[in-house]
Amino acid sequence: MCGRYANFLAEQDLIDAFAIATTADDARLIPPRYNIAPTQLVQIVRPGREDPSARELETARWGLVPAWAKDLSIGSKIFNARIETIAEKPSFRTAFVKRRCIVPASGYYEWQTGPEGRAPYFIHPADDGVLAFAGLFELWKDKAVADAPWVVSCTVVTNDARGDMRSIHERQPVMLTRENWDTWLDPTATPDDLFAAAADPTPELASYRVGKAVGTVKNDDPSLVEPAE
Repeated sequence: MCGRYANFLAEQDLIDAFAIATTADDARLIPPRYNIAPTQLVQIVRPGREDPSARELETARWGLVPAWAKDLSIGSKIFNARIETIAEKPSFRTAFVKRRCIVPASGYYEWQTGPEGRAPYFIHPADDGVLAFAGLFELWKDKAVADAPWVVSCTVVTNDARGDMRSIHERQPVMLTRENWDTWLDPTATPDDLFAAAADPTPELASYRVGKAVGTVKNDDPSLVEPAE
């Protein structure tokens, strides 16, 4: 968890929801997505470069690539960061202090294991609003290539599942309430502030079973979020 999610909010809806001040050109090119998987490009909300209170919508590669990594391949393995160890693990500790972001989502998928095998569920805000996953982002450049471009990558922070979601899976994304968005993005926030924001109640969620087509990455259309028959 979390290995698949959806973000089918229109650009203007994201701008309005998160009070975005600046949108990167490539962030505008990402269409509505119904089956986002690690290593793919996603939209993130980050503090402004000049004014941290002015939020920016940017594109990042899902799967964190630390500055010390030799290549991009490590990102395919660290698309999640456990809140319990985020401040100590070398892959995350610098980004936790300096580079936090929000990963917008319409909902996410989780697979419940039962007598008949694994069944996918779509988990989404009960009010059909927007989810704000707590995230980290990093900047990486291939030192072996002259004038190599910077690569922005990100990871989704997770914690123990809560309430009804525990019947589906033991983990879930850290989903920030609107009151905690500023805290998570504030470069001056202390670890205690951040852990408190992550520990606050999760927005009210709803879930339902969906078809198994979501298990195939190449499938990406609105039918994936329709309830299974």
